Amino acid sequence: MPDRVFTLPGDGCRRVPVFATDRQAGGCAYRRELRPASPAAGVLELVRVERWLDDPGLRTIPPGTVLEAWNSFEDPARGLDEVHRLPEQGAVHDSAYDRLIGGESSEWTSGERRAVLELMTAGAELWNSCPVANPR
Repeated sequence: MPDRVFTLPGDGCRRVPVFATDRQAGGCAYRRELRPASPAAGVLELVRVERWLDDPGLRTIPPGTVLEAWNSFEDPARGLDEVHRLPEQGAVHDSAYDRLIGGESSEWTSGERRAVLELMTAGAELWNSCPVANPR
């Protein structure tokens, strides 16, 4: 089963719970008898990705941050039943992803770069549109 971001029902749509601390997230998971995929909480630095997207021709790509974002976008899309909002990934994405992992994003072809920009833009828009909840 693929990873999904946990969502809560609310006002006609699913909501992504947001927590101020790891302890709050752990308490919510415990009360709902959920096990997080990873015991360590991660931070998605979407602001750095968005800065790069504002001017990808002049800004240096933040490779680790883009990789984290890439790996994070499909989970909320599945959790919110919004997978259709992300571009379908193919061979060009696989190639760009491999170069990103290898620290070779500066060697992307124009097609790979375009595919990454399209995916990062759609993913950031999806992430920023997620309805959120502050569970008790």
